[in-house]
Amino acid sequence: MDRNQLLSRRKVEGLIAAGRVIVISEGRVLQLDGWLNKHPGGRLAVLHMVGRDATDEINV
Repeated sequence: MDRNQLLSRRKVEGLIAAGRVIVISEGRVLQLDGWLNKHPGGRLAVLHMVGRDATDEINV
């Protein structure tokens, strides 16, 4: 995926359906597959936000 590629809602939904761990932060789509097991709050904290705007959670 190109870092500056504009993704449609449908494309994001497709990535999630394909098993990617995707969240939105400040209008950007973040793929967090590699971060899942490194998150200090545990993987469930990340999985809870899949497909959602996680801007506030990330900025905290």
